[in-house]
Amino acid sequence: MSEFPRIDINGDHHIHTHLCNHASGAMEAYVLAAIKKGLQTMTFLEHLECGLVYSPQIWLTPELFTEYFRTGQDLKTKYAGQISVRMGVEIGWNPFAHKEIEKTLASFPFEHRGISCHFYFDGEQHLNLLSRREDHIQALAAIGPEKILTAYFRNLIDACTKLTCDKLCHLDAALRHLPDIALTQQHWELITELLELMRAKDIALEVNTSGYELRPHPYPAPEIIKLAAEKELSFIVGSDAHRPEQVGRYFERLT
Repeated sequence: MSEFPRIDINGDHHIHTHLCNHASGAMEAYVLAAIKKGLQTMTFLEHLECGLVYSPQIWLTPELFTEYFRTGQDLKTKYAGQISVRMGVEIGWNPFAHKEIEKTLASFPFEHRGISCHFYFDGEQHLNLLSRREDHIQALAAIGPEKILTAYFRNLIDACTKLTCDKLCHLDAALRHLPDIALTQQHWELITELLELMRAKDIALEVNTSGYELRPHPYPAPEIIKLAAEKELSFIVGSDAHRPEQVGRYFERLT
């Protein structure tokens, strides 16, 4: 018997593009990869970040979102008989840029909205919680995983409270490049609060199979997925593809 609840793996709902400046491959290449995998639906989910003190830029500006939608609409039309293509956004939550985030969200017809939190503000700059950048890994380690994860889960609660969204992305992926991360009792209490808020607001939990690149299970861990299932949350799968060949990766492990 699978350790996971029933999850529809006929669609990949977390796919990036070269426009975010840290992925590769034309958008059409991702569509063709999804068709080759036999998927029925796919969702481009490109990065929106606002108000960050961080370089280089690894998210889309309004100008790039305009290009994103223009290309996406062409692909929707071209492959309409083979796959359903949706245009979504992965909203990186910054509590100090709420108005700017909402303004950008209102400017484009996003069909799917995911919430994430990729950065921790140390008072001077935003540190990337998910990056392989050694300077950021060392800075985060010096601050301390317990403090950062507490802030991270509180930020996700804040985001789900203030934004209209469809799902929460890779819930436990923060600090993925720091070894021996352990969740404390306080963290589990925050996760429980977050899942209960998601249930109340009908926000799905993303099962993100990019986790298999670094550990034996997806994001989030099976214990969190089990807790979410007990609370009767809905689930949606995504590969977090940053290259066309990553579309639909490891989906078979969820069955």
